[in-house]
Amino acid sequence: MRWRWNSKFGRSLSSRLIFSHVAVTIMVLAIALGISNITFRNYLVGAQVRDLAARGQSISGVMQGYFTGTLYGPEAAYLVSVLQGTLNDRVFVLDDTGQILLETGNKRLPAAPWSEAILVRVLEDGQQFQGVLEGPNHVAEATAGVPVIAHGHIYGAVFLEAPLSNSNHTARSLTGLLLLGEIAAIVMAAILAYGFSKRLAQPLLALRETVSQMGRDNAHEVHAQEQGAQEVRELAQEFNRMADRITSQMHQLRKEAEVRDTLLAHVAHDLRTPLTSIRGFLEAIRDGMVEGEGLKRAVDIAWDETLRLKRLVDRLLAATRIQSGVGDKSLVRVSVWIQTTLDRVAPLAQETQHPLVWRQRDDAEILAIEDYLVEALINIIDNAAKWAPRATPILIDSVLSSDGATIAVSVTDQGPGIPPEMLDHVFERFVTGDKARQGSSGLGLSIVHDVMQQHRGTVTASNNPAGGTVITMTLPTYREAP
Repeated sequence: MRWRWNSKFGRSLSSRLIFSHVAVTIMVLAIALGISNITFRNYLVGAQVRDLAARGQSISGVMQGYFTGTLYGPEAAYLVSVLQGTLNDRVFVLDDTGQILLETGNKRLPAAPWSEAILVRVLEDGQQFQGVLEGPNHVAEATAGVPVIAHGHIYGAVFLEAPLSNSNHTARSLTGLLLLGEIAAIVMAAILAYGFSKRLAQPLLALRETVSQMGRDNAHEVHAQEQGAQEVRELAQEFNRMADRITSQMHQLRKEAEVRDTLLAHVAHDLRTPLTSIRGFLEAIRDGMVEGEGLKRAVDIAWDETLRLKRLVDRLLAATRIQSGVGDKSLVRVSVWIQTTLDRVAPLAQETQHPLVWRQRDDAEILAIEDYLVEALINIIDNAAKWAPRATPILIDSVLSSDGATIAVSVTDQGPGIPPEMLDHVFERFVTGDKARQGSSGLGLSIVHDVMQQHRGTVTASNNPAGGTVITMTLPTYREAP
């Protein structure tokens, strides 16, 4: 269990943030520690060399008195021993030929050899020398050489040497103190990184919890809080948009499932009624129970029910075909479309005694699938014929907009109109009025709506103030590019 927790913690975003912050802190502090160590050492060595040069200046002033005869040898040696500094330092006094006249200080400190170039620089050129020389056994020593000049003449030189152990020790001590401080800083950085990482990861954890709720009951109510860093807020916004789309799709799927169930119920009902009638009459004919006029009437009724079944199947096939969007669009003249439809529905109009009157006849070209448009207009006229009283005219108008961008084709009947509460639902599937009286499947106007959507058009239903219903299809006209 503990191993699993450690493994889970090691894979979590918070732990990775902590590890990355601590790792970066360690790398930066390690680089800073190395730079600081070098800086401390160079600074301390430089300070030690400058200190030797300053004491060399003081000893050079003493030796001026010795070379000019104002000081005796023992006095000069005493003053040099006083000015030489620590017991670990060594002082060499040279004459102008490079011979050592006086040597004081720690005898155990190996003397670093002076090159000829250094002696020439100090004894002949009269310039100081400051630097680090390597003595025997590769021991580095701080070295300073100062010429003894009196009355413009170089009488000799003073060389001072000191071990670098003190500077190195001090540098190591400072580095050690800095290392302790950096360790404390790393611990503090880890604590702060833990707090910051938990705070940064909290919105993501909340978002993960929100995502885990998707698919549960009331998933449509799940929305993430838009909090945290900008990227996390944007992620939450995208999630909310996705959740809204999923919710919409779920509603659509539920609605389609309900529509499918309703379709099956309607189809079963619409098929059962004519099939029952056909079966009954066929059984009567088979059993010889009807003769003469009764036989003719039974055959006519069976034939009518067969045609009713055919219309229902054709309507279902048309709805499926139109929804699939199969077909190529071409330029269609509105006048040809309307005239073709009127020719197709002429038998229906004669049967129901509804005169078809095409009043306003504006014309235009549209880019469309003509068969779909004909099917849509047939459905509207068929719907009008079902609801309008017999022998009342059905009016068709094609009206071009003032700018010529759209053309509206409307069908007006003189029926009872549409109840106001149903105006927004008449283009939904299986929405009908008095189905028992009219025998409608509720697919006609939904097919019209699908056709208009495929052609970037609209269809509306309204009640005529003078009575009846007006169904209007509005389509964009085709215009050639200039």
